[in-house]
Amino acid sequence: MSVKVSIILPTYNGAKNIEKAIRSVIDQSFKDWELLIIDDGSTDNIKTVLIPFIKKESRILYIKNESNLGIQKSLNLGLSFAKGEYIARIDDDDEWIDKEKLKKQVEFLDLNPDYVLVGTGTIAVVETGEKVCEYRLPEKDENIRKEILFKNCFIHSSVMFRKEVVLDVGGYDENESFKHVEDYHLWLLLGQKGKMANLPDLMVNFMIGNHGISSNNKLDQLKKDIKLIRLYKSLYPNYWIALFSRKIFVLLFRIFNALPNKFKLSLIGRYKSF
Repeated sequence: MSVKVSIILPTYNGAKNIEKAIRSVIDQSFKDWELLIIDDGSTDNIKTVLIPFIKKESRILYIKNESNLGIQKSLNLGLSFAKGEYIARIDDDDEWIDKEKLKKQVEFLDLNPDYVLVGTGTIAVVETGEKVCEYRLPEKDENIRKEILFKNCFIHSSVMFRKEVVLDVGGYDENESFKHVEDYHLWLLLGQKGKMANLPDLMVNFMIGNHGISSNNKLDQLKKDIKLIRLYKSLYPNYWIALFSRKIFVLLFRIFNALPNKFKLSLIGRYKSF
């Protein structure tokens, strides 16, 4: 039986926060959805956390990988199970704070068949729930295209996209060289198939923690961003200035990474407020 929206939630040892993410899905005013929880070989007590939801809610499908396959393969596994016309994403430590999120995005894609991807504004928070900053992302397709080589213009937990188009471009690239930038890569691919947009409303709490602001993964991500910029230089504008600015950003991040976390969060807030 088909549904309108398939929501893919990958998790690895996410028992601590996943309940909040699931509740934010269940609380949506739009009800024609299925939630695919892809457990990527977790070793914590996440199954215990999930059992009450699975027993009570028939729209939740739990899929467990026997071993840790990684985010890219887990996301594609979710796509292979998805029955929806549209795909939405949420991470296990994020939360949809607008109960109309799915409804607004479904209406947007239904009314705009030339659009393949729509995100929303988000709020960056730390684990305590304290707000760090707001992510005010470009809304119109023309502005997204001007900026997309400078930065990833979409927060993964905010997006909704057309499943048919994503399958047409091959889903998330599972190549190891795109690990940590698999979402950014997908948006660049989708932009060749249709228009992109962000709704202005702040609909998602996006958690940033020590792993998000000071890890080796972040530096690796920045370096892979440069690879994507070069790969798509002929398809999106502002290549040279985007490449130069990203290289400068890598240098600045090395300095930033040496700062105490308190100062990092303060700088992030100041930077995103402009």
